[in-house]
Amino acid sequence: MSLNESEKRDFLNQLVTIIDQNKERLTEKGFDPAVKIEQLNQKITVAQDAEARQADAAAAAKDATKLAQDTLEVAYVDGSATVDLISGLLGKNDNLVIEIKKLRKTGRSSKPKPAPVQP
Repeated sequence: MSLNESEKRDFLNQLVTIIDQNKERLTEKGFDPAVKIEQLNQKITVAQDAEARQADAAAAAKDATKLAQDTLEVAYVDGSATVDLISGLLGKNDNLVIEIKKLRKTGRSSKPKPAPVQP
């Protein structure tokens, strides 16, 4: 069974606590756990710092996505208003206006039309 990040953090914190609480007993058996405790604590701290940076990056990505979507929407509304302006100036039957209005249709996904059924 593979542990998730939270379970791994919990395991390491508990392990450090248990080793620290039993350092005299371990030292009597020939193992001084002080260096290992320090190593594990340093690695836990590095992991926590990296997770904090990861959370900041995720928030920044969401902010950038929202800004991009909002800005694109504003630009699209402005572009649409420009089409209306040109249509008002030239008339809706002008070839330039007809071509400009086709631009909205070219961005849509084009599903192939079903072949006509022949009797």
